[in-house]
Amino acid sequence: MSARRGSVAPLLLAGWLFADLLLALTIIMLGAQAPPPVPARPLAGKGTASPSPSPSPSACVTRAAGVAAKPTKISFRVRPAASDRELLGQVRRELRKHRKRLAGRHAGMVLTFGAAGGAGDGVHLATRVNTAAVKAFPRIFRTAATRNFHDLAAPSGSISMEIYFVSDGCSSTPRELRTTR
Repeated sequence: MSARRGSVAPLLLAGWLFADLLLALTIIMLGAQAPPPVPARPLAGKGTASPSPSPSPSACVTRAAGVAAKPTKISFRVRPAASDRELLGQVRRELRKHRKRLAGRHAGMVLTFGAAGGAGDGVHLATRVNTAAVKAFPRIFRTAATRNFHDLAAPSGSISMEIYFVSDGCSSTPRELRTTR
């Protein structure tokens, strides 16, 4: 008996999808960790007077704390055969519908799933949508890392974005201690 070899393509596609998802999760885990605390520096003051601290409870510096673990999910439809200009208009209109969830935030990572026929076409559509999102809203998407995927189960023209925003934290700023003479 000869063993019948079935199509290996779905198995290989599953392996690459697993590898991409593993890479995405690794990036999320690394980005979600808070930076280590900054150690206090002793001041080298002249004289023998003791330093007098000037506390300021409202002193806060906004710093990037990491990438949020929970994404903001946005789904919409576009016309895959649209020109780049038309696609830019479609993406701009669709993202404006979600302006309350997007306003004042910066994306750290965007996973975009596109559907447009074959797997290569879906990835190409997702790439075009990410490019249009950066052009439409540069303050939100310009510095984001993007990954483009094909959605096998969605109808042609479907776009699903998972946006992981950079979370801001607050850390008090220690004022330099001043010495009196």
